[in-house]
Amino acid sequence: MEELNKIKSYFHHHLARPVYQMIRPFQPIFNLKKRTFFDKFKVKTKDGVEFWLYNNAFYWETEIFWQGFNKINWEMKTREIWSELARQSDVILDIGANTGIFSVIAQAYNPNSEIYAFEPQPNIFNVLKKNNEINSFDIQCLQIALSDTTGEFPFYNTGDTTFEGINTTHGSLNKNWRPKNQLSISVPVDRLDDFLERSCSKKVDLIKIDVETLEFEVLLGYAKLLYIHLPIIILEIQNENIGLNIFNLLKDECYQFFWINENKGLVPVETLGAMTNQENLNYLLCPSNKLNQIQKWL
Repeated sequence: MEELNKIKSYFHHHLARPVYQMIRPFQPIFNLKKRTFFDKFKVKTKDGVEFWLYNNAFYWETEIFWQGFNKINWEMKTREIWSELARQSDVILDIGANTGIFSVIAQAYNPNSEIYAFEPQPNIFNVLKKNNEINSFDIQCLQIALSDTTGEFPFYNTGDTTFEGINTTHGSLNKNWRPKNQLSISVPVDRLDDFLERSCSKKVDLIKIDVETLEFEVLLGYAKLLYIHLPIIILEIQNENIGLNIFNLLKDECYQFFWINENKGLVPVETLGAMTNQENLNYLLCPSNKLNQIQKWL
């Protein structure tokens, strides 16, 4: 049994990806199972930009491999908008970076950008670092969570092996978020303003925040620097209460609000969170003096 497991492991780490790459064109024809593997694979966007992603037998990387980056029905318009805005941004933050797909996209589209990727969960953070390494990028990978306080706090996720192998994408500091079959570990937590004052003296241009219901707390931790930097923000809003808190935080700061329709583009909205559904959770918050950067999606 041990010898068989070694053979299986060798296959999944060294041979599976080349074999699956050969049969990949036949997957939609014969409805072949989208099998996982442990290896890097090349991605090419519709703009001709190329980069590597490492698949740690995770769901989204497996889907991207089998379906293709330009065909996968996952945040298609968000990825398009993010890519173009990254081209125009010097300092970019990816908060709740997970395995770093958005960070890698940003660096691939703008090699001169300064990118900070925050991901507290250890096994996911390891893949984030791997994605940075296999591309020879210079993304600053940070194994911390961000909120409106500092210290060591429990970080929650679902599933018995969530902190060992699988990637549920459910990780959060919020104990009340997805409490079924929940486990936790202790992670370092920082405020964004404290981090930036220590580590980055430049203004932030672009931010993505996806921290499973604590987006408002991240912005609270940005404090006065938020109103000095006035970055374009793409973030997930799970419900109207979170949206209202964020709206009240930014309504007097010349921000305009847009729901990202993943099929059509940006839809102006007067409130945040009301348009949310499980297919379209993302919003874009844009200062009035940067509206020219997003005109093509309106």
